[in-house]
Amino acid sequence: MNTDKQTLEALDDTPAPTAIGAHSAQLKARLTLLAVVAVCVLPLLAALYFRFVAPPEVAEMVGQPLEPVPLPFAMLTRWDGTAVEHPEVSGKWLAIFASPGDCDARCRHTLYLTRQARTAQGRNMVRLDRLWLITDATAPPADLLAAHPDLVVVKASDGKLLQLLGGRDGRYINLVDRRGFVVFRYPGDADPKGFIRELGKLIRF
Repeated sequence: MNTDKQTLEALDDTPAPTAIGAHSAQLKARLTLLAVVAVCVLPLLAALYFRFVAPPEVAEMVGQPLEPVPLPFAMLTRWDGTAVEHPEVSGKWLAIFASPGDCDARCRHTLYLTRQARTAQGRNMVRLDRLWLITDATAPPADLLAAHPDLVVVKASDGKLLQLLGGRDGRYINLVDRRGFVVFRYPGDADPKGFIRELGKLIRF
C-alpha cells in the first residue's frame, strides 16, 4: 500500500504535458529573441570597435584624380601613321606615357611599371592598352619595343596635347577612361603595389 501511495504521489509531481509544451515554447521564444538581438547588435558593436578601437588603415591614393578632360584623338597617330582607336569604340582604358624616343633609364622604368601593372590585372588586362607617346622625331630602340610587344607607339601632331598630359619629359602616366577622358595622373616612378591596386579598381568599370 505504501508503495502504491508513493507511486501515486510521484505521478502527481510529474509536470503535465501541456506544462512541458508551454515551457518549451517559452524557452524557444527567448532563444529566438536573443538571436534577433545578437544579429542586430553585433554588427553595431563591430562597427564601433573598428571605428574607435582598431580603425583599419586607409591606403593612401597613389594617383591624382583629374577634372575629366577629353583627349583629342585627332592629334594622335600611330608610329606608322594610322589612326588611334577611340576607347568608346574599343571599350578599353588607356595608359599614356610621353617621353622622347631614345628612352633613358627613367623612361624604361616607367614602361616596365606599366607593363607589370597591366599583366598583374590577370584576365582584366584586356581592358587596358598602353600608349607610348614619342615627343620627338627619334625612333624608339628595337630591343625596347621587342620587350613590350603590347605597347602602342604613337606621336602627336600638336604640342597642346603634351601640355594636357603633363609635359614631354616622361614624368607622368595618364589614365584615359573608356569615354576618352583623361581622369587620373600617376608619377612615372609610382609605388608599384599602389599603382597596380588602383589600376585594378578603376579598369573594372
